[in-house]
Amino acid sequence: MSLDPLLNPRSIAVIGASDDPRRIGGVPVDLLKRAGFTRLYPVNPKNTSVQGLPAFPDIDAVPETVDLAIIAVSAEATLPMLERCHEKGIPAALVYASGYAETGEPAGIARQTALADFARASGMRIAGPNAMGNANFTNGVFTTFGQSFQPGEPSGTTALVTQSGNMCATLFRMARRAGVAFSHV
Repeated sequence: MSLDPLLNPRSIAVIGASDDPRRIGGVPVDLLKRAGFTRLYPVNPKNTSVQGLPAFPDIDAVPETVDLAIIAVSAEATLPMLERCHEKGIPAALVYASGYAETGEPAGIARQTALADFARASGMRIAGPNAMGNANFTNGVFTTFGQSFQPGEPSGTTALVTQSGNMCATLFRMARRAGVAFSHV
């Protein structure tokens, strides 16, 4: 199973895109725009444009089948959105939402079980839930809502993978101060 749609997508839809570049659904739009990523499709049913880009009311209105859907909606809305993305033929998704098994609550555990069951049955590559996203410094693809990772950072040959987004950002900044450059985080 190739991870290219997650780590090196050629086209991206941001579902729940925000016009505010500081909000969770706005950060990846801002980062991708500043990195020069052109096949970017903000999805927001309330806006006709997001950060100067044409916005689409739903994933079905996006003019191409993208490689990656960034899902920046609530936990309750995530699985139905993933199902729509799968029906459209989108091979990969990144799920930002929290409110799954990490809560320890029956509803969150059930949501995570349903998400895992869907991933197995559909074959869709899904990062998350409760994921911060990725930064590919080699190709300028920023699917993260973390503001520690900015276009223009030098690219290296080392990748940084952590379970925690906060730990990732901390290690990244410490390593950068020490002169270490990364290909991916």
